[in-house]
This record gives sequence, structure tokens and C-alpha cells, in this order.
Amino acid sequence: MERPGMDSQTLIGIGAAILTTLLQLWFWRLRTHEERSLWLGFTGILAAGSLLAFVTIAIPAMLQAEGFETYRNVGAVIDMVFLILLMIFPVALVITLIVSGIKLIRREGASFRNVLSLGLGLGLGMIAYLIIWSVVRNALSNVPVAGGVFDFIFGFIAVLFFIFGIAFTLYTVSAMIAQIPHYHRHYVAIIVHGAGLMPDGSPTPLLAKRVDKGIEQLHKHPEAMLILSGGQGADEVQSEASSMKTYALAQGVPENKILLENHSATTKENLQYSDAVWAQYRIDHPSKEHQETRFLVVSDNYHVFRALLLARELNIQADGVGSHVSLYFALNALVREWVAYMVLRKQFYNTFTIVLLVIYTMGALLILG
Repeated sequence: MERPGMDSQTLIGIGAAILTTLLQLWFWRLRTHEERSLWLGFTGILAAGSLLAFVTIAIPAMLQAEGFETYRNVGAVIDMVFLILLMIFPVALVITLIVSGIKLIRREGASFRNVLSLGLGLGLGMIAYLIIWSVVRNALSNVPVAGGVFDFIFGFIAVLFFIFGIAFTLYTVSAMIAQIPHYHRHYVAIIVHGAGLMPDGSPTPLLAKRVDKGIEQLHKHPEAMLILSGGQGADEVQSEASSMKTYALAQGVPENKILLENHSATTKENLQYSDAVWAQYRIDHPSKEHQETRFLVVSDNYHVFRALLLARELNIQADGVGSHVSLYFALNALVREWVAYMVLRKQFYNTFTIVLLVIYTMGALLILG
């Protein structure tokens, strides 16, 4: 008797299951081995999207002949909600950035840094770009040469907006995933990055939150040391590390659990000098020499991921965790962090932009030809 073969829907379901599994494995491979890149966000989105599609589309398709009408309807509703969220996300992002930017100016003042780097500028820029392009293009509709030039310029800017918008999204998603704790990992030290001090030398509320988060992690990883990292600025009465130590001691941290790094002035130096402090500690304590050196970096939640990217460049093994910052401040600070990341990778993005311009120009010439 001839055996019945599998129908096309079953084959598609099996293929979807294999693809979903491969994407999950790719994501978890990065998550457990090297998550300090934008590939983490890319694979995270793919893994989540493929899993959602498999559960709400592939499985209902395979069960179509079995009468699972309710299941298919629920899956269709979930997919519709997901698509609606995707469509309204850009508008919601612009509105959120504008509202948070206004709130930042009202609470922190219209300083040069706030005005230039807050999300309000980004949100207004997106809106202005769309308005200006449509108005100018309509005004030049009867001028072929000028209209063509503007089409080329604004078209290229649109492509850049799209691509760098994707990069910003991947940076944000990667930063969020990278701060999910690795519960079974052990750390030799917890590095708390410094920030500005109050005029009397005490930690600012922002810095105090970082130290609190470091102490919280010390309780979770009692085998680790607490490295407080930060030098003394020109307008500070003591080093940030010394100020953090005083604060940590007042919170009940034993002095023998604290190491100081009081010379750094940048995030990169925080990592380099703290690594050197730990290296010296290992020399002074031979029992620590055989431990795998992995740090837990503590900073603000919007800043941690860039610190992890720098740690990777320095070949320092580290995970990260962020202290809570108000949303209105964090969103705008995240924009600054992304700009700093672009500067960090400027060679790649400069090359990428030039190559993209060449390809775009060739495509425009082929269309005109």
C-alpha cells in the first residue's frame, strides 16, 4: 500500500520549525558567548519574530485540518496587534522623544548639551525633514534639473535616516538584552563607574544610584570585590572613587571588600585602570590567580552597553548591569550614547556611507539613463 506523503502545509511547518530553532540557537550562542555587539539585537529581534510567527502562523496552518478554529483566530489577532504596533512605533517614538525632551529642558534647564543632544532635536528633525521635502519638492515640480537634484539629495538622506534608524534600534535592543542578568556566572569584581560629585564632595544622586546598584550586586555575588572607579575632576574636592568609598562604607560594605581606582577620567580609562587594579590585587593575593577574570560593570542603564563595547575593544571580559535613571533623562542620554557609539565606530560608518553613496549614485544614473 502506498504511504501517504506529507502535505505542503506540514512541510512548510517543519521548515518554519527548523528555521525558528536555528535563529534561537544563533541568538543564544551570542547571548552566552559574546553579546557585546549590535548582532545581539539583530538576532534577538529575529529570534522573537520567528518564534511569534511560528506559534501564530505555522502551527495554525499545520492544524488547519484538525478544527482548531479558536487557536487560528487567536493567532490572527496576535499577528494583527504586532503589525499595528510596528506601524505606530515610529510615531510613538517621535512623540515620546519630543515629550521627554521638553521635560528635560524644564527640569534640567536649556543648556547647550541638553538642547543639542536631547531627543527633542531628533524628533523635530524627523518631522521637519518630512515637511521640508514635500514642500520643496512640490515647489520645484516644474523645474526638472533642480527637482532631480533635490530628489537625489533628499532620497539619499532618506536612505541614511532609514539605515541609521535601524542601527539606533539595534543599539537600543542590544543594550536592553545585554543587561539581562546571567544568573549562573561568577565575577571576580564589580566595577562601579564614577560620575560628578556635589560641591561638598559627596556623590550626586546619579552616582549614588550607581553605588547602590553595585552594592546590590555585591550581595548577589559575595565572592567578588567592589572596585570603585573615578578620578578627581578640576572642580572636585576629592576623587570620585574616594567619595564612593565613603558612601559605600556608610551603607555597610566592609572596607576589605573595596578596591579604589582613582585616576580615570573617561569610560575607557575606568575599564583599563580597574583591570590594572585587579591585576595587582591578584598578584598580592595568589589564591585569586587561577580565577577566570570576568567583571560586572555597573553604570547608568543607558550607558552600560557602550562601556561593554569598550571593554570588548580592550579585550576585557565583562557583563553589565545598569542603575535606574528617570525615563525623560534616559531617552535623551541614550541618543547621546548612540552618537558616542557612532564616533567609536566612525571608520566603519564613514566607509559605509561612502560606499552607500556610490551605490546610490550609480543606481540613480542607471534609472535616469
